[in-house]
Amino acid sequence: MAYLATLQLLIDVESESAATVLTSDIASQLQADGQVLDWSVSDARAVNDTVRDSIGNETYVSGECFGEYIVVSTTKRPQDASFWSNTYGWTAYDLATRFDATVADLPKAVQHESAAFFLDRGHASMLAMVSAR
Repeated sequence: MAYLATLQLLIDVESESAATVLTSDIASQLQADGQVLDWSVSDARAVNDTVRDSIGNETYVSGECFGEYIVVSTTKRPQDASFWSNTYGWTAYDLATRFDATVADLPKAVQHESAAFFLDRGHASMLAMVSAR
């Protein structure tokens, strides 16, 4: 039986082309070992500043780049208006738009405001975070 598997790797290199080369090297080695029959690198994309910063300051926790990110106001706001929704604007946690780690730029509507991507750690944790501001 043969299976087609999709694999995502977080690679700390200087460019997208370097990430593609390294991924190709890894896949080629697996193919040479007979573990992989065929392979293709479909794309290599930069991750958001939150992930890059956590790698740089050595606080990255395995799996974080595969979670969902939400835009949170970094200034004091009511809890029901601290999270960004592409549909509703500043809103409650439950209505916030979720982004993957490759969305590098804040939505245009909030680029002039104090806001940042944060890993979505669940309702209670996110509300505690905005309450602590």
